[in-house]
Parts: sequence; structure tokens; C-alpha cells
Amino acid sequence: MVEIIFMDKNGRVIIPGRIRKHYRTRKFVLEADENRIQLIPVKSLESLFGTIPELDLARIYQEHEEENDDESSASH
Repeated sequence: MVEIIFMDKNGRVIIPGRIRKHYRTRKFVLEADENRIQLIPVKSLESLFGTIPELDLARIYQEHEEENDDESSASH
């Protein structure tokens, strides 16, 4: 897909709706070099649900929260 888009005076770029719907994400990696800017969609954990049978999202979120709590307690 090729689209011509514009940047507003605040530096914001609107990604056309049909492209947003195709990728179904709000997070992108931005890669830039001297001649090119590229946005690469980042899939959410939720979008992977069911693609890896042993993926237990509830357990992953729980462990993440526990790690955050441990790090927060250690820094105080």
C-alpha cells in the first residue's frame, strides 16, 4: 500500500482508516534513516491469543504486576 499523507504543524501524522483497520494496532516502531521513515506495526499480546496454545495471558499479566510491585518496593 502506498499513501500520501501530511504532517500537521504539531508534527502529527494521520494514518488512513483502512490501514489502521488492516493492522489493528495503535503501537508502531518508527525506523528512520537519511532517506526514509518507516512505521512497523507492533502486535499486542491480546492479538496473539490462541496462536500459541500454552500462552496464558492471565498468568503473564499477574507475573508482570508482581515484578512491578517487587521493583517498586525495592526502590523505596
